[in-house]
Amino acid sequence: MRKPEANAIALCPVCRQPMRPTSEKCPNCGAERHYGPRIIESAVCAFAGMVLLAAVSTLLLPISLWTILFAAIGLVAGFLFSHNRFSGDRWLK
Repeated sequence: MRKPEANAIALCPVCRQPMRPTSEKCPNCGAERHYGPRIIESAVCAFAGMVLLAAVSTLLLPISLWTILFAAIGLVAGFLFSHNRFSGDRWLK
């Protein structure tokens, strides 16, 4: 790969080696730019929201159809939380 010009140098956030500012992958360490949450992050947050709201609903009410409704609301809330929390671009290795 060609060395970047002096006025067009950015540092990789992971390994701090020079790279082009428009690169999506670091040629030195292999870190890639990701936009938004990964699938595992969305799944974990959605599952945690589902379990948390279902647990809260069983503390307040006996187990019923309301528990299923609260679990569904928690699933959606956890999914939306993950998209809000991990919405920016990040460099992941």
